[in-house]
Amino acid sequence: MKRFLDALDCRSRAVWWHLCCHGHAGVTGLARVAGLDSDMEVLLSIRQVINPAAIDILGEPAVEFASCRVDQGTGEKIHYHWWLRPVVWSPPPGRLPLVDVFETGSELVIIVDPGDRVESSHPEVTCRNGIVMIKIDRSGNRQ
Repeated sequence: MKRFLDALDCRSRAVWWHLCCHGHAGVTGLARVAGLDSDMEVLLSIRQVINPAAIDILGEPAVEFASCRVDQGTGEKIHYHWWLRPVVWSPPPGRLPLVDVFETGSELVIIVDPGDRVESSHPEVTCRNGIVMIKIDRSGNRQ
């Protein structure tokens, strides 16, 4: 799995981790969480980066599109979403927060997906003595 993640660029990793946490997502939602400018950039990321890397390293595509599928976790019928293939990845037990840290040419990138346990989307990020701390209010109340 490390080789696969190393083969992904920053934005493709954001798409990948979101799908790992949620199992599926619409293209517009993936664009938003990955910081991409358009739905087309998500499609290019999946078709030109994520799935080719998965085929080369894992032997099969990691992400697939379905016009209609039932979410096994909720029983809800989901239309027009991209799905992570279960053969490639199973979510961790208990839906623990997923964290990925990697370096690009001039940046240290930290991707954190705390899952459904957090209602607030406004984290407090501080950096002291070279240590980055991310606090997320789990009550949903910001003061």
